[in-house]
Amino acid sequence: MSAAAASTNVPLRIGRPDEFASVRNFFQQSSFDDVTLCRLLGMDDMSDLGRVQWDEINMDTWQASLRWCVQVFVRGLPASGKESRRACGDAVFAAFQSLGLLRPAKKDTTSVLCPVWVYPADGFIVVSDRRDDPDGDPYNPPEDVVFPAIYAGTLRFLRLLPQDGAGEALDLCGGSGIGALRLSRSASVAATADLTERSAFFAEFNGRLNNASVTSLCGDLYTPVAGRQFDLITAHPPFVPATGPNMVYRDGGDTGEEVTRRIIEGLPAHLRKGGTCVILCVARDTKEKTFEQRAYDWLGAAASEFDVVFGLEKVLSVDGVVESMRKRGQQIAVEEAQELSRRLRSLGTHQFVYGALVLRRCTEAGVQPPLRVHLSPGGSAEDFQRLLAWRSHCRKPGFRKWLITSRPRFSPELELTARHTVQDRALVPAEFVFSIQGGIPAALRPDPWVVPLIARIEGNRSVEEIFEAARSADELPQGFTLDAFADLVRGMIERRFLAVDLQP
Repeated sequence: MSAAAASTNVPLRIGRPDEFASVRNFFQQSSFDDVTLCRLLGMDDMSDLGRVQWDEINMDTWQASLRWCVQVFVRGLPASGKESRRACGDAVFAAFQSLGLLRPAKKDTTSVLCPVWVYPADGFIVVSDRRDDPDGDPYNPPEDVVFPAIYAGTLRFLRLLPQDGAGEALDLCGGSGIGALRLSRSASVAATADLTERSAFFAEFNGRLNNASVTSLCGDLYTPVAGRQFDLITAHPPFVPATGPNMVYRDGGDTGEEVTRRIIEGLPAHLRKGGTCVILCVARDTKEKTFEQRAYDWLGAAASEFDVVFGLEKVLSVDGVVESMRKRGQQIAVEEAQELSRRLRSLGTHQFVYGALVLRRCTEAGVQPPLRVHLSPGGSAEDFQRLLAWRSHCRKPGFRKWLITSRPRFSPELELTARHTVQDRALVPAEFVFSIQGGIPAALRPDPWVVPLIARIEGNRSVEEIFEAARSADELPQGFTLDAFADLVRGMIERRFLAVDLQP
């Protein structure tokens, strides 16, 4: 995009490379980074910033330039021009002014303030719109307000993005550009696209501020990349059901799913074979199908080319979602809230689900049903990559034959617990649970006869050899076949209860 295309009310300016470099070096020398701020402010991550009790923070021992950065850029307080020049030097002060990061305060022209919000996030310096008016006047955010990059959901999204070589990557609904900044660390091409010119401008500004190779595009989802394909497509789309005055960063149509659906529908045209799509979103389970099953259907005729996995973090009731909208400041009267709940149910909504939808466009033919797993708050891209690598392996020619000759072993993290009850005055095992923690935790409650069979697994014998040994010992129920045992092993590998060396 052309930076000049941004709307005229954007307070920033795309300046010279040396001005960006001057500001960037100043931030680095001042230790204005998320690691330092989290340590000094006692935060787990930057999403805790809103809970900091500033009156209880002693900044006297801080580096003077860092103290000034926090006051002016993070807290949004004015500072005298003299103090500001002393903190950063005349050349950096001039660069801040030239880029629009500092301007005179309207109510005291001897002071300067920052008209935007500047903060460190994920190792970058990010600029987005403020949450208040810089001069203390009543605040009316623009419809195309640029969403901050340090809210918990955004930081969650960043942890789900692959960190290894991603080829050509595209982040949709890019906002401030933080997703593309993250992708630029490993991708050969990192592009960000957003519907609004304001966000596209901020994203370009942030790319230059961080000296990152990021291409900022403006347009409706895939429109600015028509005819192009990517190896990685990511998105953290708006997902709130629209109710009134529209906020572009927030509202996702009648059910909150409109943007998510259109992203998925566009994957057959824009995601290369072997490519991956990662979407962090809120979506719906309907009375007929789960979200991941519906997402699979949205892929249309190309659905069989895709592997679809949904990592569920949270289940939300319809009324709970509507009430959350009211609590988060949306002006919804009681009657409107009731009507919204009725409308969502009339559209078949059973419940809302929050989590990560990951889709892989496979290089091997074959159909695998969409999979739902539980995703812990610590879940990351690596958890999905391992799972998708296994499911891709399952599509390979000759997989079934390979599986029965494979030699599975227990995962080191596997736990088996037994619950006993009293029967005839003796403790008798009543329930067994295989469990595993981590980014994608899982649990399995097998029939009691399965446990001795699984206990035969030790890494040196094949699936077929284990089955035959159990059958010879008369440990198997009638009708239980080698194919059934292979299916059990396959599922236990998929959920990480068992590990196996994949064929080259």
